[in-house]
Amino acid sequence: MSGVIRATYEIHGDDARARATNVAVEQSHELPTELAPEQSLVSLGVVVDFEQPADGPALATIEYPEELVGGELTQLLVVLLGNVSLQAGVRLVDVAVPDSLVAAIGGGTRLGVEGIRRVLGIPHRPLLATALKPVGLGVAELATLAGELAIGGIDIIKDDQGLANQGWAPYRERVLRVSEAVREANAVSGNSAVYLPALSGPLEHFDENLALVAEAGAGGVLLMPGISGFDALRRASRVLAHDAIILSHPSFLGGFTADGTHGISPEVIFGTLQRIAGADAAIFPSSGGRFSLTPEQCAGIAAASRAPLAGVPASLPTPGGGMSVDRVPELVKLYGSDVLLLIGADLHRGGDLRSSSARFREAAERASTE
Repeated sequence: MSGVIRATYEIHGDDARARATNVAVEQSHELPTELAPEQSLVSLGVVVDFEQPADGPALATIEYPEELVGGELTQLLVVLLGNVSLQAGVRLVDVAVPDSLVAAIGGGTRLGVEGIRRVLGIPHRPLLATALKPVGLGVAELATLAGELAIGGIDIIKDDQGLANQGWAPYRERVLRVSEAVREANAVSGNSAVYLPALSGPLEHFDENLALVAEAGAGGVLLMPGISGFDALRRASRVLAHDAIILSHPSFLGGFTADGTHGISPEVIFGTLQRIAGADAAIFPSSGGRFSLTPEQCAGIAAASRAPLAGVPASLPTPGGGMSVDRVPELVKLYGSDVLLLIGADLHRGGDLRSSSARFREAAERASTE
């Protein structure tokens, strides 16, 4: 028997109950029910729960038939917030999908927390990430930076999201050379750092670039679902080796989360949907940095990353966005030890990346035992 997709929306403004019914129709068979042929009503979404608090937005839970999605991640997104994304005052705040749908889409997160720990050989402490920056450096300079970071103790060294195929550091040359530099650094240090190239180029080169990542022996890939689409996460999880880490970046997703009365809640877009799509770890803007999420929202993202979901492994919450080494104890207290701490610019202060990376690692090890 087919299952149902349950989506909960906040409905802001007047006539919330009627608007909830309109959301159900708009997101399913998209024709007023009085005009729809009877046989088409099998596709209709139905409001199954509605609450109207006296001092806040209404909450409406809608059930959609699983058949609406056809086993495709892209169509799941259409059903959850397709046309309704164009309407003010509607915000997707919770999603529950059948196990069968997650399996049909591709199975969701593959490595997750335990898998990443196994790949890196780090069973307990918080994991550490940073980005190669700034854009404008040449391949040799980026490779040198990566080597210093790896020797210093960083676990995951990713491209900055702005690194693409610019003339300063062409994609193929950069991926091959930085991957080699990280391997050489590991041989010296005994660490197990991995490099994740950013992949945001044209769609016609997507599989070609995934093949390059594998050829280079990189540890995985950084993807931006707001740019390349959530299906890029799913495709990478199908193509890359099972021990490749798939890290997502929030670039271009802020338009879904910034307005608290519209779009998608941070918990859903950085937690649930990323896991369904196949991200092993998802970067999000942590509270207290350059962006505006609250500690409660950040804790909610971490909870959604770990919540039971169709047998899918827990993904690794990756808070970033202006974090500093001095804040490591606070971050570990908020997220726990199963976290990937992303610190970028702060490691460049003082001009000694190797030493600042070692200080970052020491801070994480110390915080996890306090």
